[in-house]
Amino acid sequence: MTVKIHYRITQDRAGIPQDFAGARHFVVRDNEAIEDTAKHQLAADYQVPQSAVVISRIES
Repeated sequence: MTVKIHYRITQDRAGIPQDFAGARHFVVRDNEAIEDTAKHQLAADYQVPQSAVVISRIES
């Protein structure tokens, strides 16, 4: 299943506040926690802590 995740990044990797919003498509399995997986992947991609990633909306 493919879902579209709308997210915000609230700080950069140095801890400086920022306000970046975006959206990305993710492929997820049926029994998978979508929000946790997306937060983990986005934090790794942007090299920020998971607490800096805020999921605003999930579309199927």
